[in-house]
Amino acid sequence: MFGERVQPTRAEQKRRTTARVTEAAARLFQEHGFHGTTVRQIATAAGVSVGAVMAVGDKESLLSLVYDQAIAARIPAPPEAGSTTPAVDYLSRYFHPFIDLFVEHEELARAYFRALTRGRPENAALGGLRTLTEGNLTAAMVNAGMPEARARLGAQVMFTSYLGELMLLAAGTTDHQQTATRIRHTAEFVTA
Repeated sequence: MFGERVQPTRAEQKRRTTARVTEAAARLFQEHGFHGTTVRQIATAAGVSVGAVMAVGDKESLLSLVYDQAIAARIPAPPEAGSTTPAVDYLSRYFHPFIDLFVEHEELARAYFRALTRGRPENAALGGLRTLTEGNLTAAMVNAGMPEARARLGAQVMFTSYLGELMLLAAGTTDHQQTATRIRHTAEFVTA
């Protein structure tokens, strides 16, 4: 009885396959770029079939998943109530890790934004990122003494500004310093 091998559930197998595919895609996108990576290469690197990769998502969906996970991993926690960190500093620095991610991988950033602008259902993770980001920004402003309703609106403005600035950065019409400066100006406006 105790020597029997327990078979993983179907959901667990799917989770493991998704993780292997996502990890392989992330590595290959970094090594070969978005256009230099094929679904077949991802399947080989993950040790699964092309069909298993496609069950996780097509190449654009995989890039969105990889980027969304990388962004989510860099989200800083909001300062605690009573913290000495001014809300404007937290709001303006909140997005620095994301800007750095895009600067580190410009070609992937452009491909990511092309995928986002298509508005496909697989891009739903952006909604989760928005909710988490706006929640953190709202908490930081409330902890700094701002009324909650105003803080929620400010967080929405900050997130929208961030997306717009990243699109400009991905398009190559600005640089990361200008992006950081404009996000800082938006934070100053929101917290004024």
